[in-house]
Amino acid sequence: MRFDVVKTLRVPVSEPAAVRRLDGRSSESLERWIARPENVMGVVFDDGGVEEIAPNLWRVLVLRLAFLDWELCPEFDLAILPDAATKHASGVRMRSDALRLASEEKAKAASESNGAPRKKKAPPGFADMTVWSDIETELYVARGTGGLDGGGAVKGTTAVCADLRITVAADVPWALRAIPFFQNAGEAAIGSSIDGVGKSARARVQAAYEAWVEERGGGNGDGVGGKETAAETAAVSGRGERAL
Repeated sequence: MRFDVVKTLRVPVSEPAAVRRLDGRSSESLERWIARPENVMGVVFDDGGVEEIAPNLWRVLVLRLAFLDWELCPEFDLAILPDAATKHASGVRMRSDALRLASEEKAKAASESNGAPRKKKAPPGFADMTVWSDIETELYVARGTGGLDGGGAVKGTTAVCADLRITVAADVPWALRAIPFFQNAGEAAIGSSIDGVGKSARARVQAAYEAWVEERGGGNGDGVGGKETAAETAAVSGRGERAL
């Protein structure tokens, strides 16, 4: 059975006025901030778990993906593709083909360490299910209409966004395939999980970005006193030239 989801995750983030006036050209801009994945990964996926297991490779655990009367705990390895062409100027491409369901023991331990023990388990037969996946993501900054208000874009706002294209194929047990609209329920569960990650991450992302700006120069727009890496410089100057 195959599940396909195409969705854009938007997390509204406000920049200091002096930074915002430079429209992405400041060394304290959101474009510079997302150029270093470690700035973003931990605050977005804080509810589950995230760790860098190799250079430009992150392991992400997502807690509580509600699915009908059950609860899934997917885990995937996300590779950063620093030299890949992007659709958006200053975008960062990421890809994963290694999605799996965490064991009940790992899911239980992660949820308890997060202060909210699991109340439900995965559907019967899911533990031994073969899963194939392909997850394409592009992280970027949307300016002018980046924020959200009741589901709509708001002019003059800024957001950190991720375009996601998710395909999951699984050898779902026949007993579950017989459930009406099981495939639709699976795709809806993935979409709802993405929305939940975005909502839970908003305050953390804003706070993390503000702390980063403060370390670099305090939001004056020029980043005086901050240390800029080659990746951050490319976020403004180089990546735009590679955009599709």
